Amino acid sequence: METLVIMGAGQFGRAAVSLINRDFFSILAAADQDSRLWGTSLEGIPVMSFPEAMALKPDTLLISVSGRDRRETMKSQAEHLGFHGNIIFMDEMRRYFDIRSAVLLRLCKRLNRMEIPGSLAELGVYKGDTAWKLNLFLPHRRLYLFDTFQGFAETDIAEEKARSLSRAGAGDFSDTSEEAVISRLPFPDQAVIRKGFFPDTASGLEREAFALVSLDADLYAPTLAGLEFFYPRLSPGGAIILHDWDSRRFPGAGEAVRDWEQQHGPLPLVPLGDLHGTAVIIHP
Repeated sequence: METLVIMGAGQFGRAAVSLINRDFFSILAAADQDSRLWGTSLEGIPVMSFPEAMALKPDTLLISVSGRDRRETMKSQAEHLGFHGNIIFMDEMRRYFDIRSAVLLRLCKRLNRMEIPGSLAELGVYKGDTAWKLNLFLPHRRLYLFDTFQGFAETDIAEEKARSLSRAGAGDFSDTSEEAVISRLPFPDQAVIRKGFFPDTASGLEREAFALVSLDADLYAPTLAGLEFFYPRLSPGGAIILHDWDSRRFPGAGEAVRDWEQQHGPLPLVPLGDLHGTAVIIHP
């Protein structure tokens, strides 16, 4: 069995602990430049400085950060500390394999095979990276796209700050437009843009049934509003793909789930184990 050190104890590092095949690798430690993390643990794996981790003489390094510059810097630091073994870049692996998209495709196939009725929806569209897949995989279904297309709303950011959640700012993710998203869709006639503040933009859809919903609002307030609106309207066998349920960057999404469950009871939720803490909720 090869020994391995994870370099980077953030969101990607946390996901890596779950994704690494423990039949082949023994994880010795996670290393990070942030001294505040030293002496803590990452899903039970000790977090330490780079020199301490390299002193363990691992066979393999998994560099679990995003961005070419960051990963090359970590590689250089490891080599400067005397490491000459195998190096795996988590960011490179993400280019080739996408757990969330694979699950989305299989869910769409199941919806068609089981003839589960209902429309599609996405709350938190941004540039349409998921919207175009929904539109492609289920081209005969109406697709409702909910977004401000102006970034995070100030009221939602105020809620984040009041709850000491993310460091998101008003207007983050504003570099998009409804026209840009529509231009990416293979079947744009099936799309209905609902621009503005959710749940106000859901007005008139109270009787709509949904087969599949992408809930990618990042923040506490819109995630909770999304669960309250969409989950009761899911067809039996329908699903919500919930982004950031187990995210360090946007912990509000997970808190919204916990608060919803405290009021309504446990959700039938299954974690995916991808790099962004996605989960799938299936309506019985």
